Amino acid sequence: MKKLLTKTTIKHILSTGLLLLLLITFASDMHMAFATVNAAEVREKRACWISYLDIEEFLRNKDEAAFYERVSAMYDKILENGMNTVIVQVRAMGDAIYPSAYYPWSVYLTSDRSAPAYDPLQIMVTLAHDKGLQFEAWINPYRISHNTATTDSFKATPHYALFAPYLIEYRTRSGQQCLALDPASQEARTIITCGVLEIISRYEVDGIHFDDYFYVPGMNDALNLPSKKAYVNTLILQVYQTIKSVNPACVFGISPAGNLDNARAQGADIDTWLSVPGYIDYIMPQLYWSDMYLTGSGARQLFTERCSAWLALNRLDIPVYTGLALYMAGTPSDKDVGWTATNANLAYQYVLSKQLGCDGYALFRYAWLEKDTAAEELINLRIYAQP
Repeated sequence: MKKLLTKTTIKHILSTGLLLLLLITFASDMHMAFATVNAAEVREKRACWISYLDIEEFLRNKDEAAFYERVSAMYDKILENGMNTVIVQVRAMGDAIYPSAYYPWSVYLTSDRSAPAYDPLQIMVTLAHDKGLQFEAWINPYRISHNTATTDSFKATPHYALFAPYLIEYRTRSGQQCLALDPASQEARTIITCGVLEIISRYEVDGIHFDDYFYVPGMNDALNLPSKKAYVNTLILQVYQTIKSVNPACVFGISPAGNLDNARAQGADIDTWLSVPGYIDYIMPQLYWSDMYLTGSGARQLFTERCSAWLALNRLDIPVYTGLALYMAGTPSDKDVGWTATNANLAYQYVLSKQLGCDGYALFRYAWLEKDTAAEELINLRIYAQP
């Protein structure tokens, strides 16, 4: 039986973690000449996000044989649609889909948070590589829960008492009670970074991927924006240096909110990340709009506008990948009418973004590869995104 964390254990983890991170920081200075990933090696990414919702829908509560078979089928579907990378959400809510010294098992993988009799992440990484896919481990660094139900679920684990000094508890605009690791806490940053180190040391992942949840609304709203950015940047630097000290070829990318103002408001210092070396290897803004977006003053080409704005920030010439809204294909919207006006939105966005200077894309999310509503969009995308 797996030994539960105790306060003594967590203090040991934090103290040894801080020492380890100091050593990593020192070592990274010696490795920086080798740490920058050649952009050409990671260009033309064609990725699919496999989120915790996909894991819950397709992979939850399976034995090893069934898990292997379903993952294999999912990867085949991704390959069938011309993609070369999977971005799998291995930590979504202060949890893990692998045996972790820092986080409890994910309730989205096993409904009672019990350990399966196999390592799901090892299967997913090995199988991806066997099929010629790159594998990136997707982490939500701060989020512990996203509503009252998941807050209660985490509070029922022994990890809650141990994490409590480093947590922010807040209420969303809709009244849900949520938890997040405090970006201002060095202990919280150590837990997050040691969690990244755990993954890259044990699994042959090709990248670490953060998404767009930083200081979300309700989460210490009184804190000024420069402080928010500074705390987030401290973590991003720490994670980058940790990755490069262990495996310089492992890429580190972030997928911020596609609206630049919203991204900045949450403490994502996108201007620094895209102008100062040493933070990220790529950026993947979530550009979830069509070019037929209705406003009070008329229709706007919102995808083109925001894609162009992101590229204008990129002073480092690092890869820029577009996060595309596969989930919107065929979905009626009062404002974003493009998704029902045509079935070639994704193909158009792929061609346009490539002409503007982007280096690939990711589709959100896997489940829509199996939905009829997205079938024609995917066919058209395959036509225009031929290798």
